[in-house]
Amino acid sequence: MVPANEQERLKALESYGLAGTPPEKDFDELAEMASRICEMPMSAITLIDTTRQWLKAKVGLEQTVGPREEAFCAHTILDDAMMIVPDATKDERFESNPLVTGNPDIRFYAGMPLINPEGFRLGSLCVLDTKPRVLTETQKYYLAVLARQVVKQMELHKKVTELERLNDANSKLISVISHDLRSPLSSLFGLLELVDKYGLSQEEFLKLLPDVRRGFTAASGLLTNLLDWATTQFSQTELIFAEGSVHALTEQVIFDSQPQFDKKSNVVLNQVSETLVGWINENLVKAILRNLMMNANKFTNEGTITISAERKQDFIEICVRDTGTGIPPKKLASLFEWNTRGSTNGTNGEKGSGFGLQLCKEFAERGGGKLWATSETGKGAAFFFTVKAA
Repeated sequence: MVPANEQERLKALESYGLAGTPPEKDFDELAEMASRICEMPMSAITLIDTTRQWLKAKVGLEQTVGPREEAFCAHTILDDAMMIVPDATKDERFESNPLVTGNPDIRFYAGMPLINPEGFRLGSLCVLDTKPRVLTETQKYYLAVLARQVVKQMELHKKVTELERLNDANSKLISVISHDLRSPLSSLFGLLELVDKYGLSQEEFLKLLPDVRRGFTAASGLLTNLLDWATTQFSQTELIFAEGSVHALTEQVIFDSQPQFDKKSNVVLNQVSETLVGWINENLVKAILRNLMMNANKFTNEGTITISAERKQDFIEICVRDTGTGIPPKKLASLFEWNTRGSTNGTNGEKGSGFGLQLCKEFAERGGGKLWATSETGKGAAFFFTVKAA
C-alpha cells in the first residue's frame, strides 16, 4: 500500500512544511465547504507521511494524527481518481479497521487525492459519514474542485514561507555586512590611514603589521563564511547529497588550514576512522569542519585539536575538541543564538564576529543533523555535529 514513487513523494510533501503546523482558516474553510456541499458530518484535509496520517483541517473528527496503516486516505493516494467506499463494513479493506469497528464509526468515505503540480499525491480531501451513502455527480465534481483548491492553498503557503525565509536571510546578510564585516575593514582602513598621515618608519609600520594581519584574517574568514552561507540561502539549486568519507574531508580541511595551526604551535589529530562513510553534502561538512577547527585554533596555544567521529544508529557524530581556554557557562548557554551572537578575542588577539558558529548550526541542520557544544573553562571545548550515515 505504498506508491511506486514513495521516496520522491515524501520529499515533495516535506517541502511544503505543513505537517505539525497549527490550524489555518483558509484550510479549515475548504474542509467545511466540502462537508456542507457533500452533506456529510465529517470531512478532513489529510497528509500522508512515512508512518502517519496527519489532518491539516478537520470537521466532526477528534484526532489530528493517526497511524498510516489505518488511514482510508493511504489508499486514496494510490491512484489519481476519487476513491469512494459506499459501506466500509462491506469492503474487505476496511471491515475490520478500528475506525470502522470503533470511534468514529465510519461507514461512508469519499476522498479526492491532493495532487501537486509535479504529480505527487500528498494526501486527500475527504468526506465521511457514520452510515452508508452515495454522492451525486454534482457533489463529486465540487469535491474534486475543492481538492484542487487545497493544493493551490498549499502552493501559496509554500511560496509565502519561502519568501519569509529569503527576507530573513536578506536581513541577516545586511546585518553581517553592515556590522560584522564593516568593523574589521574600518580597523584596517584606520591603520592604513595612520601610516599615510604620519609617514611611519619601517620599524613603526612593522609593529602595526600583526594588527593588520589579524584584520585581514578576520575579514577574509567572514567573507568566506558569507559566500558559503549566501550560496545555500539564495541559490535555486537543490543541495546534492552523496556518500562521502568524513576522514578524507577532515584531512583536506587540516591540510588547507595547516599554516594557521603552525602559527600557534597547535597539533591537529585526525582520529576519524577511514571506514566511516556519511550521506553528506561535502561543501556543507567542509564549511562546518573549517569553522570549528579555526575556532578551536583561535582559543588554543601550543595545544592539541582532535577530530574524532563515532557512528550512532543512523547518524555519525563528529567531534572537534581542543585543549584551549574553554567557554564560560553563560556564553555557552547562548552560543548559537543569532540575536546574542558575539565574539571573544582569541589567545593571540584574533577577532571574529560569531557568525561562523551560526553558519555551522544552520549547515548542520540543512544536512539533517544538529550541532552542540560542551566546555569547561580553562580546560578546552568540544563541538559536536551530526551527519546522516550512508
